[in-house]
Amino acid sequence: MSDVCLVLEGTYPYVRGGVSTWVHQLITAMPEIKFSLISIMPTPNDTKIERYNVPTNVESICHIYLHDFHFQERHYKKTPKIFDFFRLFLQGIELQDKSSIELFLLERLKERQKLNMTYSFYSRDFWKATRKLYEEGDPSVSFLDFFWNYRFTFLPIMQLIKAEIPPAPLYHTISTGYAGIMASLAKIKFNSNMIATEHGIYTKERRIEIAQASWLYEKETEYIKAISEFGFFKDWWMHYFEVMSKITYMFADEITTLYNGNKISEIEDGAEAHKISIIPNGVDVKMYEDIANSRPEKKKRNTIAFIGRVVPIKDVKTFIKACKIISQRIEDIRILILGPQDEESQYYQECSLLIKTMGLSNHVIFTGHVDIRNYLKNIDLLVLTSISEAQPLVILEGNACGIPIVATDVGSCRELLEGKDADDRMLGESGIITEFHSPEKTADAVVKILSDEELYQKMAKAGLERTRTSYNFRDMIVSYRTLYEEYI
Repeated sequence: MSDVCLVLEGTYPYVRGGVSTWVHQLITAMPEIKFSLISIMPTPNDTKIERYNVPTNVESICHIYLHDFHFQERHYKKTPKIFDFFRLFLQGIELQDKSSIELFLLERLKERQKLNMTYSFYSRDFWKATRKLYEEGDPSVSFLDFFWNYRFTFLPIMQLIKAEIPPAPLYHTISTGYAGIMASLAKIKFNSNMIATEHGIYTKERRIEIAQASWLYEKETEYIKAISEFGFFKDWWMHYFEVMSKITYMFADEITTLYNGNKISEIEDGAEAHKISIIPNGVDVKMYEDIANSRPEKKKRNTIAFIGRVVPIKDVKTFIKACKIISQRIEDIRILILGPQDEESQYYQECSLLIKTMGLSNHVIFTGHVDIRNYLKNIDLLVLTSISEAQPLVILEGNACGIPIVATDVGSCRELLEGKDADDRMLGESGIITEFHSPEKTADAVVKILSDEELYQKMAKAGLERTRTSYNFRDMIVSYRTLYEEYI
């Protein structure tokens, strides 16, 4: 039995990114703690390559695949209450108290070995349950569309209930969503403790994805004025994820998050305020100070960088458009895009085409995944154009090296660059906050900083001091070690 079981959805050790890096650093910094991992991924193909060297204090990795279904069994025992479970999941969670939901989930776990995918999706009981739920909903939507949405929301929940759960005294889920449900089930099954940590707010990120989703059918309706409401199926999926968060918050003994804005969102989504504590991200200040001291003095500052995954939520296209404007105002501008390109290959191809179309091919370099520490000493300015962030490590890393930042006004970016309270704001600004989807304002901010050496040095100094006093990695590890000791 491990000391702590980390429950991870779509991240470590198979997907690179800020959350995965955070998990890796957390495990590595506590060699005395024995960890196990539950990795929730879409299919087995997604776990073929480990992107990190997993530390030796990780004793096991349990894989759960949300979309790896097997329907070959033709003989099954009837377990009709499984359909009541999903009905509760979609309709009645707000009407239930914690004890009744816990009892209900425990009953489902006890009959886990009897659960059969063929029965769940090919039996007459399944057909009756689906029709009943449809008839209670919106009769104007297509039953065929309803059927497939029901199926693709119910199947992953079945996979979680059927999964073999490794025992542990403490489960630590690094999001709500499927990971939060899995941790809640594990807590109930083994009468263990549970911590939930949210970097980005799961429901907010899913809302953005659902709003942009082209695979979700929406009935076209003409309106006199523009509206922003979701249709039936987008509402369905959004409610689905909201219920996951509510259940996670309900069963968590403690909830940690990165900054006060996240705490407010969690309370609005149903979390109890007394459970929530704020533990900000941190960086190894000493290591990055060494990089800061090795940065050469420059008479001309002309190297800017975007650090992150090349995916739509990072809005790399706005960065590229801003670079076109910058290239017309700063001679010999050098542009680096540092980060993985394989997560959404079509978006990467679109970004590459945009660079060619705008005549930036001689200025822009895509590096793919790299160790950014090898690049930081030669970067003059970092730019983030994301439409959603929590507390980006890249801002902390840049500021810890004395690199000013231009970032969109999302997540905690403003407090990272301007200060989180009166004392912090006394240090000064370490960058400029801009609106998202605004190439012009992003370009203006970049040019302003790079063309004013006095301003540049003030921002560099403020960033160094802010990370040293408020975002030290060692402080973060002490906080989590204390939590682990309490709940283990």
